[in-house]
Amino acid sequence: MKRLYSLDAIRGLAALTIVIWHWQHFFAMSGSYPQVWPRDAQPFFHVLEPLYLEAWAAVDLFFALSGFVFFWLYREAIRERKVQAGRFALLRFSRLWPLHALMLVTIALLQMAFHAHTGKYFIFPAGDWDRFLANLFLVQQWVPLNFDQTFNGPAWTVSVEAGLYVLFFGLCRFGLNGWKSASLAVLAGLALYSWNQMVGRGMMGFFLGGVAYFAVEKIRSLKSAKTVAAVIGVLCLAVWTVVVVEIECGPIHNFLSGISDGLPDDWDYYSDNADNIFHIAYILITIPLTVVALALSEAVLNLFPRFYKKATYLGDISYSVYMLHFPLQTACALTAVSIGLTPMFFMHWWAMLAFYAVLLALASLSYRYYEKPVQKMIRKLVDKPAG
Repeated sequence: MKRLYSLDAIRGLAALTIVIWHWQHFFAMSGSYPQVWPRDAQPFFHVLEPLYLEAWAAVDLFFALSGFVFFWLYREAIRERKVQAGRFALLRFSRLWPLHALMLVTIALLQMAFHAHTGKYFIFPAGDWDRFLANLFLVQQWVPLNFDQTFNGPAWTVSVEAGLYVLFFGLCRFGLNGWKSASLAVLAGLALYSWNQMVGRGMMGFFLGGVAYFAVEKIRSLKSAKTVAAVIGVLCLAVWTVVVVEIECGPIHNFLSGISDGLPDDWDYYSDNADNIFHIAYILITIPLTVVALALSEAVLNLFPRFYKKATYLGDISYSVYMLHFPLQTACALTAVSIGLTPMFFMHWWAMLAFYAVLLALASLSYRYYEKPVQKMIRKLVDKPAG
């Protein structure tokens, strides 16, 4: 397969939806949320309500997209030792760490200023320097194994993913790089979910992305590939319709709640675990189906080639969008409290559009003038021939 622009595009859109989920942060400009805050006052709420309520789950798509790409590009090269551990680590380090480190220092400075002004940190704690060091080395979710989000909070996904790269490399090196191994890793992630949700959802998503890759390769080899791809596309749209309706109205939840209410308390597992059940179902069903449907729409059906190719720039800058959005929010909140603005200032539609415009501009500048040049410089230093 050539580059799949559709997957790049959806990664970019997912990053943008995370910003919508985090818009509620502006209600905590004093350093903490008020007891009651008007969720429906957020911009375009009635149009974007499902994203305001559940867009936090977009990060599960990040994990799956990474898994798909890694199984596609690296699984055989690692098994055949064409890519050594040092080389693999360098490629990932040069891609992830420079922007992560820059944003870590940026958010530390912003949080110091915010704390000096309000006596509190904005959303995520940023005062423990042992956690700063853990963040610096991308082990904040592993050492110790925890759920805490500190400093640039959204970077927890980068920490989890860095650990998954180590696991992926080890499995591939030992030849465990097929769909069966990926499926077993998904089950392991499912088992870990109740112990550490962040690690569990990362494993499920990443290795489901691997399973999705094998599914796409199998379908592409079929004589009926176009028919199968079309059916999967329709099924994907139907599943997403169910997801949106469930978020808005909750018919499945209400049905299952009615059943569980009639069970003895000792048998009523659903009532205490409904959110986790729906989240796991979303990861296991909706996420891989979306990745497969998008890949087939491009690789088999050749749908929307111009749109996908143009939208892929969102994928290129998605890491910058994701890593920059919370520092930008913190800068906005610090400015607001310094000049006496209230949270409702950010509930205007034009405030959100202005934020997105600045965010996309900064992300583009970051990608073009920082991420890519630094990445190239690091790789050139290591790849420089001895002489």
